[in-house]
Amino acid sequence: MLITERKFGIFKIVNVHFVEDPVSVDIPDWDVVTYHAYKKWDVTNEFETQQSFTTIIDLRQDIDVIWKKIKKTHKQHIRRADKNGIKITVSDNYERFHQEYKKFLNQKNNVDLFGLRILSSQFMQKYGVLFLAEKQDEFLGGNLYFHDQDSAFIVNIAYPKLGISNDKNKCIYDANCFLHWKAMQYFKNQGFINYDFGGLKSGEISINHQMDGLDFFRRSFGGDVILHYQYRKYKSRFNKLLFQSSNFLHTLI
Repeated sequence: MLITERKFGIFKIVNVHFVEDPVSVDIPDWDVVTYHAYKKWDVTNEFETQQSFTTIIDLRQDIDVIWKKIKKTHKQHIRRADKNGIKITVSDNYERFHQEYKKFLNQKNNVDLFGLRILSSQFMQKYGVLFLAEKQDEFLGGNLYFHDQDSAFIVNIAYPKLGISNDKNKCIYDANCFLHWKAMQYFKNQGFINYDFGGLKSGEISINHQMDGLDFFRRSFGGDVILHYQYRKYKSRFNKLLFQSSNFLHTLI
């Protein structure tokens, strides 16, 4: 289990990750609390319940079995990244990733009006593990993970803006495939059980090229599609109205 806390003025937002029973964990101080679980539980009406699909790699499998399930094109990207000298590191340069992530959101026209989406570099460092993909100090991609003792999941990803150069675009794609592969190996070697890609827009079981690009990218690593559940609770009606309004305002931009 992992508990993270963020403050916005006088409000405290708490997230409880990898919890077996969302209603069994006592959080003494919060204004909005969200429990994240891989199981569906019966909860009272005071909780808002959401569910979405995610892709999980079972790290208890032999590494050769995991490799075999990866699509051929992804394997080609991984091999080429390794051959061309792209380096994947566990990094403490959270400030660099923070800046790259802000640029990544801007290029996706994903405006963060109230600062709810962009984690501070201090928050990232306190709770996360950061992997960077670089070549001769050029940033090619980064993944921020949260984890407990058994599971790791991707919180934020960032990569440079794709342009008209096919060679540069190919290098970025190579680097990000390689980044996931090296991160899987790292967490497996640390004794972790699950590698969670952090969510899907689609719930399709079969992989097809009509999927959203990021969904297709994640599904091509050969993981299992499962449901992820969120159970959110507000301390007061005012808190609920405030945070629901902020989510609504995001949709207007």
